[in-house]
Amino acid sequence: MHILIFGASGGVGRALVEQALDSGDEVTAALRSPENFDLQHPKLHIRHCDAFNAADVAALFTGNSQYDAIASALNTNQGVKPGDDLQRMLDNIVTQLQKHGIKRIVYCASAGVDNELEGERGQAAMEFLRYPLADHRAAIGIIQAAGLSATIVRPLGLTNDALSAHYLEAAQGVPAGSGRIARADVAHFMLKALHNDAYIGQSVALSGV
Repeated sequence: MHILIFGASGGVGRALVEQALDSGDEVTAALRSPENFDLQHPKLHIRHCDAFNAADVAALFTGNSQYDAIASALNTNQGVKPGDDLQRMLDNIVTQLQKHGIKRIVYCASAGVDNELEGERGQAAMEFLRYPLADHRAAIGIIQAAGLSATIVRPLGLTNDALSAHYLEAAQGVPAGSGRIARADVAHFMLKALHNDAYIGQSVALSGV
């Protein structure tokens, strides 16, 4: 499988690049600053792309670029402030997916994007994150409106722990796990979902055991 990965320099994105290469996939990493990406591999293609720039995104799909699936580990630069970073970037990406007939996408969002966090702590977390969650929802709306074969990933609190490949999944609500999960394990699930059509159309929450 040839996977085009956006957000490849972040914690989840880089782990996804590494794991996909280790599994034998071909990877194109779309990077705003490719000169800072120190990973090398025979099946890795590094391409400059500012996902805010429609022309940059379009350039990824020219020539002999043939992708089987897309993965987004993009983040917003707005923190918890109001913003539309994610929807702007996904609008550019989805436009090209439609133009080139690519259907499969796995999108990493956040727990709370489905208004699924319960209790006082959950409600407080969603209130604190209301703006980035709204941006994620708008980006997901763009994906859904395009009729793509999508999997939405909803990780709980992210850590920099090593890959364990042991975590809990929930298609509804959140799993009764630790409430935290390693970025490497989020990448592990994203790669698994890309290779398993059973996850198409699902929104899956992830937690460490």
